[in-house]
Amino acid sequence: MKHPYSDFILGIYFALVTMFIIYQEYILNKGFLYDFRPITMILSGFIGGLETAITAAIISCLYQFIFLGDISFGGILIICAYACLGCFLHHFKSNPFIKKLWLWAFIPGIALTGIVSDTIIDFVAYISFTSLAVVIILGFHFKIQLLLDQRSIYKAIMKSSPLDLIVLNAHGPIYISNHLKSQSHFQQNIERLLPAEELNTLYKDSTTPQHREIPCEDERHISADFFTFQLASNNSACLAIVNDVTERKKELEMLRRAKESFSKAFQLGPLMMSINSRADSRYIDVNQRFLETRGFKHEEVIGKTPPEIGVPESDYNKIVELILTKGSVKNFESSIATQSGPNGTCIISAEEIQIDDQECILFLYYDITEIKRMQTESITQLTERIKLEDELSQNNQLIADIINNMPDAFYVLDNRWRFTFVNKKVEELLLTRANLLNKVFWDINPQARGTLFDIYFHEAKHSDVPITFETPSFLRKKTWYQVAVYPSEIGLSVYYRDISEKKLADEQLLKTQKEMNNILESMTDCFFAINYNWIFTYINRAGEKFFDKSHNELLGKKITEVFNFDDITFIKFQEVMHQKRSVNFEVPYKLFNNQWIEIYAYPTETGLTAYFHDITSRKIAENEISRLDRLNLVGQLAAGIGHEIRNPMTTVRGYLQLLGSKPDYSAQKSTFELMISELDRANSIITEFLSLSQTKQTELELQNLNDILNNLYPLLEADAFTQNKQLCFQLGDLPYLKLNGKEITQLILNLTRNGLEAMQERGCLTVKSYVEYDQAILAIQDEGTGIPPENLKKIGTPFFTTKDKGTGLGLATCYRIAETHNARLDIDTSTSGTTFYLIFPTPVVQKYIID
Repeated sequence: MKHPYSDFILGIYFALVTMFIIYQEYILNKGFLYDFRPITMILSGFIGGLETAITAAIISCLYQFIFLGDISFGGILIICAYACLGCFLHHFKSNPFIKKLWLWAFIPGIALTGIVSDTIIDFVAYISFTSLAVVIILGFHFKIQLLLDQRSIYKAIMKSSPLDLIVLNAHGPIYISNHLKSQSHFQQNIERLLPAEELNTLYKDSTTPQHREIPCEDERHISADFFTFQLASNNSACLAIVNDVTERKKELEMLRRAKESFSKAFQLGPLMMSINSRADSRYIDVNQRFLETRGFKHEEVIGKTPPEIGVPESDYNKIVELILTKGSVKNFESSIATQSGPNGTCIISAEEIQIDDQECILFLYYDITEIKRMQTESITQLTERIKLEDELSQNNQLIADIINNMPDAFYVLDNRWRFTFVNKKVEELLLTRANLLNKVFWDINPQARGTLFDIYFHEAKHSDVPITFETPSFLRKKTWYQVAVYPSEIGLSVYYRDISEKKLADEQLLKTQKEMNNILESMTDCFFAINYNWIFTYINRAGEKFFDKSHNELLGKKITEVFNFDDITFIKFQEVMHQKRSVNFEVPYKLFNNQWIEIYAYPTETGLTAYFHDITSRKIAENEISRLDRLNLVGQLAAGIGHEIRNPMTTVRGYLQLLGSKPDYSAQKSTFELMISELDRANSIITEFLSLSQTKQTELELQNLNDILNNLYPLLEADAFTQNKQLCFQLGDLPYLKLNGKEITQLILNLTRNGLEAMQERGCLTVKSYVEYDQAILAIQDEGTGIPPENLKKIGTPFFTTKDKGTGLGLATCYRIAETHNARLDIDTSTSGTTFYLIFPTPVVQKYIID
C-alpha cells in the first residue's frame, strides 16, 4: 500500500484479528495451548513495521482491558513483547540468513516461553504450536512475496525493456513485449519466424538454445534466439529474443566484398607481396608477381619460412623485431633470394594484418636490383671523375671544362656541407662561383631545410649509398629536377638534371590516355580487351549494350561465359593471341537477329583487343547491288540479242502462215500451227527480256492506282473463272501517284497470275488497296501453300522459277518496275498463303478521289 496512513490502517487490521482471537480464547477455557496472539503480533511488526505494531498492540490491549475487563499483566505483556519481536525481525528481514525458516521455529517460543508459561506443558506447547504456526505463515508470506516480486520483474521487463521479447508455448505467442509491438516490420513477420507447425520442435531439446533467421520483403533480416523453460503448471514454454540483424548482414557483405577486393589487389598487384603467419613466420600465400620474379612455384614457398627459401636470417630477424616494436616496417632495404641466379635487392614494407582471426604479416617487396646496379655504376663513375679531377685539376683542364660546361647542374660538397666545386649551370641557378665556394649549402639555400634535400643528403652521407630523387625547384616555377646524390670520402657529389619536359610529357601522356578512353567510351561500336585467360579487362559503353550486361557484370569474367562463340571467331582470336598478328573477318550471328558483324582483332602484350562493327546494312546493300547487277546483265543480254532474234522469227512465222494457208500443205497445217505457237512463246520471252533491258527514264504521270485495277478487273475475273477460282477486290481510297500505266499493269498481271497459279481450285485471290502510315499499299494475297524458306531468298533472281514452263523473268520484271517507281516489293508468306505488298511513297500534296 502506498497511502501515507497505510501502516496505521494495517495496524488496525491486525488489531481486529487479535481482538477476535482474544474473544475466542474464553471459549477454550482461557487456555494458552492454542493462543494465536503471538502470531498476529509478530506478523504486524514483521510485515508493517513499528507503526503497524504499535497501533495493533494499543488497540488490542485497550480491547482486553476495557471490553473484556482483563487487566492481567501477562496478557498485555504477551501482546507488547511479541509486537516488539516482530519489529525486531522486520529490521533484519532483508538478510538472507533470517529467511531460513527453521530459525523462526525457535526464536519466538524460546524467547518468550519463560514469560508466559508456568508449567513444562505450557513450555512444550509454545515451542511446538507457536513455532510451527509462525514457520507456516511466514514461509507462505515469503513465497507470496517472491511470486509478486517475480511478476513485477516480469512485467517491468516485458513493458519497459528495450529488448524485443516473445513468450510462447506450443499454441503460439503468450506475451509480446511493448518494444516488439512498436516494431511494425517485426509484427508483419512473426508468423513466418514462428510457424505454428514448427513450434513443437522447439521443446525437443530443452537444454540447447535454438537460433532462427529469416529474410523480410523489405530486404531486412530478422533473427530469434529461443530458450526453453518450465511454467508453474509444469508445461513447457519458450522465451524468444528477436533481433534485427540487417545491419550485421550488410556489414558481413561489406566485409566479404572487402576481402574479395583485397584478394584481387593482392593477386594482381604489380609488386611482389606475401602473407606470413605472425606466430611461426611461415608463408600463407604469395602473389603471382612474387613467384615470377623469384622463380619459385607456389608449392615450393607455402608453408616455409623466409630463411628456408634463401632470405638472410639477420635481415628477417631485424624486420620481425621492428614489427614487434613499431607494428610496421617501411622502406627496409634487404636482399632477395631467387630460385636461380644471383640474389637481388629490394625495399621491404610490412604491416600486421588479421585474416580469419589469425594474426598475419603482409609484406610488400619493391625490386630495386636494377636501380642499385645503375646507381652503383653511376656512383663509381662519378666518384672516379671527382677523384681524377681533384688529383689532376691542373693537368686535365679538358675534363674540368666538360663538367663545367655540362647542360645539367653539378656541384660538390665537403663533409662540412661547403661548396668545393660548382659548374656554370649552378652559377645560373644560384650565385656566382666566388659567392658559392667555401660557403655552407644550408646558408645559401635555407629553404632546403626540411625538404627532400635535407632528408636524402643526410641519408646518403650516413648510409654511404647513392640516392636519386625528383623534386620541384624552389627557385623556378614549373621546373622539376632529378637529383642524384653520390657520397664519397670527401663529401657529396650532387647532379641536377632538368626533367621538366619529361614531367610535362608524362602529364600529356596521362591526358592523352584520358582522351583515348573518352574516345573509346564515345564509340558507337563495341570495343573490348581480354587477356590470355579470355577474361575481360576493358569494355566500352557500346560493348555493354552489345552484350546486354553492365560494366561490373563483364569485367573479370571470361568472354565465353557471356558470349556464344562460333568456331570462326574462336579460331581467329586464338590466331591473334598465338601468332601475334591482326585479323579482320566477317561473321553472321543468329543471336543478334541474324546480324552481320565485322570483327577487327589486334594482339596486345596481355591478350587482344577486339572491335565489333555491325555491317548488316552494308550486307543488305551488297545483296541488293548484286541483284541489280544480275538484272543489269540480263538487260544487257536482252538488249544485245532481243531485236536480232525477233526479226528472223517474224520472217519464219510469216512463211509458216503462208505455207499453212496453201492446199498442198493442208496435211501439215497442225504442225505449222504448233511451230507458230512455239515462236509466239519465244517472242513473249524476248518481250520480257526487252522489258528488263529498258534503260531510258520511265515516264510517270499522276493517276490513281484504283483506276488501273478497275480496268484490269474484267480480265483478272476471266482468268480466275477459267481456272475455277475466285477473285475478291477490296479497294480503298488512295491518293494520286506518279505511275506508268503500262508497267503497273504488267506488274499487277504478273503478281495476280502467279497467285492464281499457286492456289488449288476454288481458292480466292484477294486484291487490296489502302493507305497506311502515309504510304499507298497494293496487297495481292493468295491461299496457296506459301513459299519455302530456301526459295524465298532467290525471289527476283532472273531465270529462277519453280514452274514447269516458267521463264523466271516475271518477278525480276516486277522488282525492276517497283524500283523505277521508287517503290518497294515486300513478301509475307506462310503455309496458309502468300501476300505481295507493293508500297508506294505518297507525295506531299495528296489528291483523293471518292469512288
